[in-house]
Amino acid sequence: GTRHPARARLSRATAAEAGVADGDVLAVSGPLGSVQLPLEITQMPDRVVWLPLNSTGGGVQADTGALPGELVRIAAGTAVRPEEAGA
Repeated sequence: GTRHPARARLSRATAAEAGVADGDVLAVSGPLGSVQLPLEITQMPDRVVWLPLNSTGGGVQADTGALPGELVRIAAGTAVRPEEAGA
C-alpha cells in the first residue's frame, strides 16, 4: 500500500527533555488511554507532539481521549523499537 508507517513527531529539544531519541518508541497519554509509536525527530515547535490521527487502533483521538491542541503526557514507551522487533 501507499500508507506511510505511523510515527510520532517531536522537536529535538522536546525529545531530549523527554529522554527519547529518534527511532525510540514514544508513549503519548491522554485522559482515556495511550498510544505508542516510533519517534521521528523533526523541525517543529518545542513542547508539541504531532500524531497521525487515523493510524492506530480506533484512531489517536479515540485511543487517548485527547483532541488536537489538548495537553497530553509523553514518555519513553515500553514497546520494542521497530528494528529490534524485525519490523
